[in-house]
Amino acid sequence: MKHTTTAAGLLALTLLGMAALAQKPAQQSGIDLSGDWFTAGNVGTSAGAQVMLVEYEGIPVNEAGRLYALTWNSSQMTSRQQQCAQYDPTRLTHGGGNQRIWEDRDPITQRLIAIKLYGQITEGTRTIWMDGRPHPPAYAKHTFLGFSTGKYEGDVLTVYTTHIKRNWIRLNGQALSDETTLVEHFIRHGDRITYVTVLTDPVFLSEPLIRSTDMLRETRSPEAWLYACDDGEQVVGRAVDQTPHYLFGQNPYLHEYSDSRKVPLLAALGGADTMYPQFDTKLKNTDATAADAAVKAELFPIPGPPQASHAVDPNPRDGNIHVLPVQGNVYMFVGDGGNIAVQTGTQGALVVDTGAGQLTDKVIAEIRKLIGDKPIQFAVNTSFHPDYTGGNVKLHAAGSDPSLLGSFFSAGGQAFADAGVGATMIAHQNVQNRMSEANTMPSSGWPTDTFLEGRRRKYYNDEGVEILWEPNAATDGDTIVHFRRSDVIVTGDIFNTTQYPFIDVKNGGSVQGEIAALNNILDRTIYQHLGEGGTLVIPGHGRLCDEYEVSEYRDMVQVIRDRVQAMIKNGATIEQVKTARLTADYDTRFGAISGPWTTNMFVEAVYNSLKQPPAKKAGR
Repeated sequence: MKHTTTAAGLLALTLLGMAALAQKPAQQSGIDLSGDWFTAGNVGTSAGAQVMLVEYEGIPVNEAGRLYALTWNSSQMTSRQQQCAQYDPTRLTHGGGNQRIWEDRDPITQRLIAIKLYGQITEGTRTIWMDGRPHPPAYAKHTFLGFSTGKYEGDVLTVYTTHIKRNWIRLNGQALSDETTLVEHFIRHGDRITYVTVLTDPVFLSEPLIRSTDMLRETRSPEAWLYACDDGEQVVGRAVDQTPHYLFGQNPYLHEYSDSRKVPLLAALGGADTMYPQFDTKLKNTDATAADAAVKAELFPIPGPPQASHAVDPNPRDGNIHVLPVQGNVYMFVGDGGNIAVQTGTQGALVVDTGAGQLTDKVIAEIRKLIGDKPIQFAVNTSFHPDYTGGNVKLHAAGSDPSLLGSFFSAGGQAFADAGVGATMIAHQNVQNRMSEANTMPSSGWPTDTFLEGRRRKYYNDEGVEILWEPNAATDGDTIVHFRRSDVIVTGDIFNTTQYPFIDVKNGGSVQGEIAALNNILDRTIYQHLGEGGTLVIPGHGRLCDEYEVSEYRDMVQVIRDRVQAMIKNGATIEQVKTARLTADYDTRFGAISGPWTTNMFVEAVYNSLKQPPAKKAGR
């Protein structure tokens, strides 16, 4: 049985390195790592494709990490978003292939700006910033290689990385989450680099995972540097709303690794204990009956209440509006409840959602900085929920729509109430219906330019804008907004990075509609290079994303739906379903045990919408 390196000296070096990165003035020079390198192998290379299913020993998985891996089906790798996905930094360097390292220096002062590392596998180019710049805010986009800053500590280059996308520790379902942070040490000895990584993941690991790999300098520059990959057809005949997975306790390959390698199954299931030599003694002192009971307990969620998310809150909550350029003409405003999207140009501003309404004056002030004396002409509500409509009244009053003044929309039988007076407020008709029924806001905040089916189109600021109805998703009036030239999609409540989807069953929401909406978003996205970039996605809450995060969220919802459906088929009540903790492998990332939308509320919404699905609406 392998044991992952956990020497106290390495951990002490890591902790000192993290403190040094934060406190000491930068050491401007260090040992030069430039050159071409290849992985010589060591414990770190166990992340490769040769790893077997249910081979988790040496990994400090927590309950969520183990259950996620046990229910993962390798056929998930055939999905379009997984086929060409890049490696994270540890797999890029531990995992083999040719590596090239070089320095980026100021051409005038020769001051070191960054160290660059290119990995042949998945054509990953890393930038390790050496100029002292801060890491981006929590609401900024993640990438597969993350955002890295480095510092020389004598002859050691220490690197700290955040903003990493969800990826793999081992290619057998052993995942690292998008909350992972990474400390790396590059230690050069002549033509050899010892590469040490300390991976901390509050979602899937119970303690840091330390691995090491040796890299050797190439005697001549290799010719293999590219990685040709483009996504192709998925499994023929598999519906887009199906994500391959195993139900709890039903992985057919549970014993394959342990039987073939003569490793006790309790060890193969991993956990922090399996990292240390003392685990051998524990196994010897555990009789067969107790070992079987321990194994069975690890195949299912631990009985008890759900766990709350361990993720960092991406909302600054500092009383200010933070403006993040997205791409093209689109910006994301963060800080007032739900995210706000603003498209700007020579005609003015088109706003998608208006936030919770606590900071609307600051929202308007930030928009004015972007557009000057141009009007705030349009505002779209993707939902009637208060987090997306709270600023309607003030934003409507602050805007104007000069295209309507004196037109037939401002007089006669086809006129609508506020034509030309304030910003034109646009939404699906069901949003207006819900807001007028609730009557919790002055009517000047209700959308009056509404549509009933399909989509609403506009051409604004030299860009096509589509507002698409997603029936029975979070509610019966949800829309997504696609800025086609900027290639940005705004999702409202349909997609969040901070919680399980808010499925408002009493107002027409359903899990099947939610899944359909997520797949409709993915039908419109395209990545730029090896699984990331391209179409960017502004969620209702949380950080800026691309299609990879949407596909991960879609897969999660589809897996949980299937688990609930299986229990319904067996006659389970809602209380039995909630007690079964069917979300246990996702709770440490998306769970909530208090607040307006808890894990149990989500599970109940899935259960109820499967038992009594809403009537299908025409017009899609």
